[in-house]
Amino acid sequence: MTLAGMKKHVGVLEHAGLVVTAKVGRVRTRRIGARRLEEVEAWIEGYHQLWDARFTELDQVIEELKRKEKSDGRNNAR
Repeated sequence: MTLAGMKKHVGVLEHAGLVVTAKVGRVRTRRIGARRLEEVEAWIEGYHQLWDARFTELDQVIEELKRKEKSDGRNNAR
């Protein structure tokens, strides 16, 4: 990766708040912007809970349909 490419990537991360840059003299240090990552994690967790609940409900519907199909199959076999 070129230096210009690396700077562009770091700039995008800084703009998003995912990386924080500190300059002391000619030295630049970078660290992860933990606060911003916590916000992203909380947002993802909200959707994780939502989809987990939806898939649990879907599993219940599928199991009910399987039970009904099995029951109907026995009734039709008579």
